[in-house]
Order: sequence, then C-alpha cells, then structure tokens
Amino acid sequence: MKFGYFENLKDPTQKRPYRDLIAEMRELAILLDEGGFDYIWLPEHHFSIWGRELLGNPLLALADLAVRTKRIRLGLAAAIITHWHPIRLAEDLALLDNLTDGRLEIGVGRGNYGLEATNLNPIADPNNQEQNFKVFTETFEIIKKALSEDRFSHRGQFYQFPAPGFRADRAHSVNDPAYVDAATGELVKLTTYPRPYQRPHPPLWQMVDSDRSIEYAAANDCGIIMWRPSVASLKERLRLYRDTAKKARGVDLPLGARTAIMREIFVAENETEARRLAEEPMMGALNFANWRGPKIFLDPGERLDPELEAQYKKKLTYDFVGPRSVLFGSPDHVAEKLEELEIDVGIEQVVVKSSWPGLDHEHTMRSLRLFIDEVIPRLNERLARRKPRVAAAE
Repeated sequence: MKFGYFENLKDPTQKRPYRDLIAEMRELAILLDEGGFDYIWLPEHHFSIWGRELLGNPLLALADLAVRTKRIRLGLAAAIITHWHPIRLAEDLALLDNLTDGRLEIGVGRGNYGLEATNLNPIADPNNQEQNFKVFTETFEIIKKALSEDRFSHRGQFYQFPAPGFRADRAHSVNDPAYVDAATGELVKLTTYPRPYQRPHPPLWQMVDSDRSIEYAAANDCGIIMWRPSVASLKERLRLYRDTAKKARGVDLPLGARTAIMREIFVAENETEARRLAEEPMMGALNFANWRGPKIFLDPGERLDPELEAQYKKKLTYDFVGPRSVLFGSPDHVAEKLEELEIDVGIEQVVVKSSWPGLDHEHTMRSLRLFIDEVIPRLNERLARRKPRVAAAE
C-alpha cells in the first residue's frame, strides 16, 4: 500500500498572512518526504470568499515544494483542466515535470463549481453536465497530444490547433515540411516546449465520482482518485475500473492497480481524543461540501429512510460518516482499518487528509508524526503476518 497526502491551503478567519499558509505547507511536505509518504496532492480552487480553498495555482506550489523535497511524488489533485487554455497548461505541465526531475503526477478534473467556471471558462459550466464533459474530454485529448507527440494537431468542437490559415509572419516564416502543408504552405502541426521529462508524459490520474468518469479514466490510461466511498462501494468501483481497462485497452490490471481512495484520518491516543481535537473541523468541512448529500457514503443498493436522508442533506453527523469513511483513533485502530483496505479491497494508494479549516496546524503535524512513526510500522507488521486476500473483492 502506498500513501499520499491531500493538502489544501485554507484560512477561515481570512486574517492570516498567506505566507504563513505557505510556510505550513512547506513544513508538512518536508515531514511527508522524510517520513516515507509516496505522494503529496494539491488541489486547484478559485474565488474562495469562505477561506476554505485558497490555492489557485497548484503547479506553482508544487514547483516550490520540489526544491524542498527529495523523493516524494508531486501530484495535482486536480488541475481543473476545463479552466485552462489546453496548450498553455500542457506547456506548464511539461516545464513542471522538468523542474521536479520527473516527480510530477498529473491529476485532472472537470470542475464542480459554477462560480469558478462562469468566471474562467463559461462553456465548461458544471451546471451543464453534458457540455462540461465534452469540454473536459476535448481538453484532455489536446493536453495528452501536446505532451506525448513531437508534432500534433487538433480539430474539435471547441478548439483547433494550429489555428487555421496561418502561413508566415515576422520571425515565424515556417518552411519545415514536417509542419506545413506542402501545397498551401499553411501551418498544420505544432510542437510545445519543453518536452516533458517523463516520456511519453507524466502519470495521469482523474478525480472520479461517477461510473462514467471511472470508465473514461480506465479507457484513457488514467489512474483514479476517489474521495469517500464506503468499502462495499469501493469494491464495485475497482471492478468497474479493471473491467473497463480490459475491454477498452486490452490491459489486464490486478484489481486495485492505479486506484487511490481519500480518507479523513486523524491519529491520537484514542478515538475520544481524536474526536475532541478534530471532529468539529472535519465535520465542518464535510458539511460545507455536502451538496451531493449522504449518497456518496452509502453502500450499493442502500436506501435511507426519507426523513433521515433529508436530515443528512442538511447536516451530516460523525455517527453516520464515521463507520463508513473516517479513520479517527489510536495507531492500532487506524492500522486495522488500513489493513482492511489492503487485504479485502486491494487499493493501491490511500490519500490521507488530516487537515481541515479550523484545526491548528500543530495538531495536524502531531497526527502525521503518529501516522509515520506508529501506524505505518503496525500496518506493515499486520500485513507481514498474512497473505493479501484481494480475491475477496472479486
């Protein structure tokens, strides 16, 4: 099992110097790097008047972390590619891959917030799901071409590259037959610079929350990062991912390969102490983003009583989400729950989230030190005593 960490800059007081938030991110990244974590993942969000999501450019942030760490993989979770000009993003990703000496992991997303899309790229408004998906898939296709092909072109519904009709101007008097139409002299191919350090491109991931997204990721050689499904739901998603990869690409993947699950995790002496310190901030974050409702925590086929469902749509409770998706407690308890994900599910990566708006940075750091020093060794001891039973997820 590999471990990632999901970090988002936040300040619900909206009074702290942004430089202090950066300093805490740097301190956390160094701890993860030295403590053996495999990945750190950063998100992209804009216009957060609530102070909860304050990182508009994770590429720049990862460039900063690259010079302060040695081995940890540096991941985007995610670059909201529908908000970017596809070629500009491809250029920035390739540059970042070189700046990180090939430690970049590219996670992509469609975007969930109309506030962001309507101000950055209105054609990708997630309130129009079908068009949003079309913009996403076309943008992804362009980025992948630009990263992997030495010369590329694209003609789509939303974008055309090279722009039609260009022949020559000023310094760009194109006469290379590899780039121009011999009959018309029109530019028909482009190359972006630099070329990525990892060839044909850095590993690709997609943030997924639906069967359609899982199928698209599997068909397009993207790993998947899931946020909070229960173990039973997770097993179904892993089978769908594996089966789609086989059908679409003819690839036989072990169940759980190229898959990651995010879990809220807080380690303390016991669950009572973990809840005392972190329950309120964690539940505040879950309820702030509760626009999907309780369905994302349900097992396949599970139905809630209508009155209870309406209650949870207004406010989730720890007693509801805790047994389904949260790992709060002692090192032994957390190691036991991680063992379940390894043995019974076969998930490749667990993405830890131990920081929420309103929780002091020092508590997050202490929880992570306990995770590194006590949870991981206990988990390894447990796993050494038994053979993985990934077939249980079949």
